[in-house]
Amino acid sequence: MTMNMGYCYRCRNPRCGCEIEVTRPSKEAARNPRCCCGAEMKRPYTKPILKELDAESAALFRIHEKAETTRTR
Repeated sequence: MTMNMGYCYRCRNPRCGCEIEVTRPSKEAARNPRCCCGAEMKRPYTKPILKELDAESAALFRIHEKAETTRTR
């Protein structure tokens, strides 16, 4: 798991509440970072943004999907 620039991590300890923002990306990390209090830090949950597909977008998706399936055969 890599830590990308701009990601925010929060301490899971409710008494601490420390936050960090990544200013330089990491090459590779085996796990989430640790806070100075020793607790694991995690990225806060962000609700996904959904949008409705119109007929034109759905048709283009189906064309691309058909091209991928015929290419793998």
